[in-house]
Amino acid sequence: MGRRRYAGDSAISKSYQVMELRHLRHFVAVAETQHFGRAAARLGMAQPPLSQSIMRLEEQLGIKLLERTPRGVTLTPAGSALLAEAKPLIAQAELAERRVRQAADELASLSVAFVPMCALRIMPLAIQGLRKQWPGVDVRLIERGSALTVASVKNGSIDLGVVVTSAADVSGLESVVIERLRVVAAVPAKWPVAMQRSIRIADLARYPLIMFPQQMSQPLFAEFEAARREAGLSPRVTQQARHPYTMLNLVAHELGVGLMLDSARYLPVEGVAYVDIEDAPTSGETEVSLVWADRPHKPYHRAMLDIIGNIASPAST
Repeated sequence: MGRRRYAGDSAISKSYQVMELRHLRHFVAVAETQHFGRAAARLGMAQPPLSQSIMRLEEQLGIKLLERTPRGVTLTPAGSALLAEAKPLIAQAELAERRVRQAADELASLSVAFVPMCALRIMPLAIQGLRKQWPGVDVRLIERGSALTVASVKNGSIDLGVVVTSAADVSGLESVVIERLRVVAAVPAKWPVAMQRSIRIADLARYPLIMFPQQMSQPLFAEFEAARREAGLSPRVTQQARHPYTMLNLVAHELGVGLMLDSARYLPVEGVAYVDIEDAPTSGETEVSLVWADRPHKPYHRAMLDIIGNIASPAST
């Protein structure tokens, strides 16, 4: 047997095209609780606006939907008919909203360019944190130098950048320091020096060195050269490596010790240990900044900035 039709059904149906979903949601809450106060609490709103919303709905339909009683409200026949129609409409609207948001999340992406050996601890933790908040966002990590990263952030092709502060002009961008890195010695794990917590340059200089080409002009290398001259030793740069993993591989095979940023500790390589350099010059510290453009961002962009800031705050002070 079909549902009994109320005489006002046709008026209700004609009015669907102008009824707002919020009015229907308000009506369903009142109808199900049979009380304006309880419905307002359920909806998280004050009672007067709720009463006004129901009155507008009744005026819109030209039909009385509720009977006010001392204890609350009861449904009129027209109200019962609207309740039966409204609940599936609201459910369908909520389903459509979820599907639209899901589709939008699937298209959402965040691009982050970073300098090799920087933010090795921060970025994996930040991506994990973002996935918990925004599971549909695709995070793309891109390795590139500081100057190119800054240019990419400025022209909008990259959302966020992780750069060496001294190696790029970040003027015109928002920026915050997220870490300060020191140079440590990467030593063969089987050598006795690997058991030490720290070592001085004069003692470390007695070992053959594996260097990155750019390190040859840095203050720390000058300190090593001075220590070797004072000890009457000749220079012993036995190998040069252009990639961190190349250097770590050479160290693991006991060809010498390397000088690396202490972020290398987050690249566990079998056969390599890391030892602090006690008297390394402070000028050898590397300051790393997160940069972004001052333009409207998607909510998940802002979420990523906040997550990185929270992770980095203890290490960046």
